Amino acid sequence: MGFFNGGKPRAAAPSAAAPKAGTASHPAQPAPGSGPEREADNATRPGPARVDTPAAWADAELARRFAQVDLTHPLLAELAGWTRARLLRDGQPDMARTARNPSGASTGTSTGGRAATAQPTAPHPTALRADAPSLAALLARRPALTTPPEVVQRLSALVTSDDATPDDVARVIQHDTYLTAAVLRIANSPLHAPLVPVETVQRAVMMLGMRQILSLVTAASLMRLMTPRDVAARRTFWRHAACAATAARALAVACGGAEPGRAFVAGMLHDIGHLLLMGNLPDLAAQISRRALEGAMPIQVAERQLLGYDHCDIGRRLLDAWRLGDAVAEAAATHHEPDARAWTDLGLYVHLGDYIAMALGYHMPGDELLRQPARGALDRLNLAPAAFSSLVGHVLADTEAMEQALFGESAA
Repeated sequence: MGFFNGGKPRAAAPSAAAPKAGTASHPAQPAPGSGPEREADNATRPGPARVDTPAAWADAELARRFAQVDLTHPLLAELAGWTRARLLRDGQPDMARTARNPSGASTGTSTGGRAATAQPTAPHPTALRADAPSLAALLARRPALTTPPEVVQRLSALVTSDDATPDDVARVIQHDTYLTAAVLRIANSPLHAPLVPVETVQRAVMMLGMRQILSLVTAASLMRLMTPRDVAARRTFWRHAACAATAARALAVACGGAEPGRAFVAGMLHDIGHLLLMGNLPDLAAQISRRALEGAMPIQVAERQLLGYDHCDIGRRLLDAWRLGDAVAEAAATHHEPDARAWTDLGLYVHLGDYIAMALGYHMPGDELLRQPARGALDRLNLAPAAFSSLVGHVLADTEAMEQALFGESAA
């Protein structure tokens, strides 16, 4: 299932048994891809909690993020277990900052208590910012995304055709110096450890496979498109997109019903509207994030309050213009909608890929509090809890491996 390896998920590790309903797993030393330890505790019970130890902080942060999630659902309990494992592994980002800001409103750190309940409200015209451009005006000016990812378009068409060869794919890539370097770096990385150095794009394509190359080029192309002034925001966006894409692809492999490479492309591009806002309206994008966090509301609600439209609307219009396919544009448009029962499989995998990424901590600024997944989404997966846990572990490991292989130590 892995981004680099392909194939079906490995069996869940013995320690990946489902935690008891309403609790989160409690690993001592979690390792990506190995399954979190499952010691039942009261991590997800809202209420006052001490944050003077790493475990207490992880429990409080987990309770805050999942306060609106029904953890009696076995798949969501597994996801919470992996979230806690990552919290314990990575540690509290800044305990001094948390102490200085006990409300947690502007830093996004744990409050150690009950999370505010989101109460989305209908947008009011009087709440719109006077200087907010219309959707048409924003798309017309788009200096941060001056051209569509043409290489991705061409490769997507090649990979899905019946008569394409590795040489055809290599010819598209090798005209782009940046993508050539990225592909060769992956092929020669410790992930593959070739006995003989890979020195040509043709050999890299043959070794990695055309669909893996498409996923890699999509990730690298999106990184190059990003031009927000805030480097940290750019990194945050890419990590969220990469994790969501990796998860969407993993779900497509595990469940079938959608081509995995296409699921990866759709996952990488599902939040392209965020990127356009960050690149063209950075101050307004920052205000949106603050409003979402301080009001404990979904970020798309804050966007509609200030703009009159949201990043899903932007994404659909932009991807329609790029002609990447109706299903990809539709997935971007619907990934925050509340009912999944009429969605395509691609839309389902993108929605849940986005959800998994958020749960694991790969979220956009101001959008870290989880709500319930769309109605019917988890039921459509038809995955056992152990299989889902294994999938999430692979997604986490693959996301970190892809970031390391593409961008090296500076990616952390």
